[in-house]
Formats: sequence, structure tokens, C-alpha cells
Amino acid sequence: MVNDFQPCDVIFVRSRRDPSLKDRVIGKLVKWATGSEYSHVAYFIRPGVTFEVNAFRRAGYGSINDYAEFDVKQLRFALKVRERILQQIQRTKGSPYGWGEVVALLLRKKLGIPIYYDNPVTNECAEVLVKAVRAETGVWIVEQTTGDVSPQDLWESPWLK
Repeated sequence: MVNDFQPCDVIFVRSRRDPSLKDRVIGKLVKWATGSEYSHVAYFIRPGVTFEVNAFRRAGYGSINDYAEFDVKQLRFALKVRERILQQIQRTKGSPYGWGEVVALLLRKKLGIPIYYDNPVTNECAEVLVKAVRAETGVWIVEQTTGDVSPQDLWESPWLK
């Protein structure tokens, strides 16, 4: 239930409400490439408000009502630490989308090409959490240390419950 969410809870999106054609295509591509039921992640700020890095706009605020189907996990850190991680995530507001990271992710996951990419200026939806946790705690919550991280990589992380 949305009222039970806490700051920085990770929202794993299966589908959006009223997706554009671009959202549908990218969502299906991400699911296909990663073998995941999730195409996107966002972060809970407060009731009704999320933060996301979306492929077709700059990083910023959205609404939980934008998502039709989703699951939620919580970082295995104390609330105060999660709040500081969320502040780190929100500092990416206005950053452009990390298409290079997405291409590297697709090449690696679908074609088995061992390529990794990380542009420090751009972000993708799962990457902002990995970098924020690392900056705040020193912990890598996924196995790789680059920005090309999928929603499925986060879903499988032992650092989320």
C-alpha cells in the first residue's frame, strides 16, 4: 500500500498508465534484453511523489500514479541513511538520460559482449541508486561498478528487501 512506503523505497515498474509509444517500445526492449518483468525503477519521495530518470525527459519528479503495475523493495539501511541516499539521488535532477549506458547494457545482456560504459554526466534509472548508495555508504549494491545497471540487477541485489 502506497501509504506504507518510506523515503527512498525503490519502485520496480512493470507497466505505466497511458504509456506513449516510445515508453512502450523502450519498456519492451529493456524487458527483452534483461529477461526481466521490470522495465524501469523510480524512487519514493513522499505520498504521490516519485523521482525518476526517464528516457525521454531529464531526471526529475513524477507521480506514483504514472505506474499501473509495480513492486516495491527497500534498501537494507537505516531510515536516516536512506534519506541521505535519496538526497543524493535528487541531486541528479535535470541530468540527461544515459543512452550510452543503456546501449552497453543491451550489448552485454543480450549479445554477451563484455562492454561496460559510464558517463559521469548522464544517468539511467537504476544507475542513480547504485551511485548514490556508493557515495553515501561506500557500498556497491550490485556486482559491477559502472552505470549500465538494469532494474533486474537492482531487483536481485541482496541490499534490497
